[in-house]
Amino acid sequence: MTFRRGLRFGVSAVALAVVMFVTAAVVANSGDAPASSREGLPGAVPATAVASNGDLSNLIASLQARLRRLPDDAVSWSTLGLAYVQQARVTGDPSYYTKAAGALNRSLQVSPDENAPALTGKAALAAARHDFDRALRLARQSQQINRYNSVNQGVLVDALIELGRYQQAFRALQRMVDLKPGVPSYTRVSYSYELRGDLAGARYAMRRALDVAYTPDDRAFALFQLGELAWNSGRLKAAGRLYDKGLSEAPSYVPLLYGRAKVEAARGDTAQALKDYRSVIQRFPSPAYVAEYADLLRSIGRHREARRQDDLIRAQQRLFRAAGVNVDLEIALYDATHGRPKQALEAAASAWQQRRSVFVEDAYAWALHVNGRDRAALVHAREAARLGTRSALFAYHRGMIEKALGMDAAAERSLRRALAINPYFSPIQAPQARRALAALTRDR
Repeated sequence: MTFRRGLRFGVSAVALAVVMFVTAAVVANSGDAPASSREGLPGAVPATAVASNGDLSNLIASLQARLRRLPDDAVSWSTLGLAYVQQARVTGDPSYYTKAAGALNRSLQVSPDENAPALTGKAALAAARHDFDRALRLARQSQQINRYNSVNQGVLVDALIELGRYQQAFRALQRMVDLKPGVPSYTRVSYSYELRGDLAGARYAMRRALDVAYTPDDRAFALFQLGELAWNSGRLKAAGRLYDKGLSEAPSYVPLLYGRAKVEAARGDTAQALKDYRSVIQRFPSPAYVAEYADLLRSIGRHREARRQDDLIRAQQRLFRAAGVNVDLEIALYDATHGRPKQALEAAASAWQQRRSVFVEDAYAWALHVNGRDRAALVHAREAARLGTRSALFAYHRGMIEKALGMDAAAERSLRRALAINPYFSPIQAPQARRALAALTRDR
């Protein structure tokens, strides 16, 4: 099946993680799952499994009990490994990645030949650890055994995207949709349009995902992504409405509460935004959420509290590294924006050596800028725009680099573009963009 609306193909990578596909395999491979849960699988999955911690814990307990009875059940070992990968994402506890590796290795010990599920699991684990070269190799090995597994195809697509191999990824995504049209493939199609600046196409594809979402969790995920599309294009009322609608259907889905918090902050309802951010972080202390909370605190002058959040982020980074997760890209952006230019450049250069996505190009450009290397930074800022992504952050970074180079007209265009795309994109950097733009127009 070819998915068309006069559409071009594309894929999600950063915004849509392997989590959805991990969940698909968990349900599809579980012999203890009810028949109704397995219908249409693999590939059609609860895309918002992050909201279903209790169900996932029950599944893990069931698999552990099964393996105590049947220790040579290779499929259950691979399924348990995938469940641990998902549990790491659900809980924010990277120690589950080590458990996942143990379970997946045990599956391959029990069944070393033609074990496609274990190879897919190891590919998903490598992707979760941000080792995308390894994820791609393993997904291709699994594909050689079973060419018709859309779960594995999704891992392969994501790895290609993260490596910046976009044309290969788009072809792989076409095959994924042909294998299994559904929530996971439609959400990736949606992100492809957003990635290349086609927001109408992105909304259309995500609406298709919402149409076929058959569980509250699936619907919550689709509504969150629709809210993100609205937020990223500066449509504050629409974003708030979509986040609230999702919360009415799935009150425990943390990303929706995060979405509501940033809308509240943009509206000036700071007290409620801080309350919701605290609730988000208590339930799921993602470094990205903590960083946004810290920036909101800084924007209102609560620097001591913000520094406590910085300490939490550093602790989380150490935990992720100890669990084998490569966080160079995340560290580069965070350190470049928070006064650690040398560390930012080291991390960005390392990330760029490993993968050449537009997000890495942007982070590398920004790290070079804060180290005073603006001519090199501009090369990467331009490369970050090669797909036509409508990103306020990309445009802001480019505008500030151009300003530093004395390219006033270009800087003014870029900064205006950033604020036109989303005037609320950051509680710290959006005001900086406005001040820089005012200085450019005042000096003209």
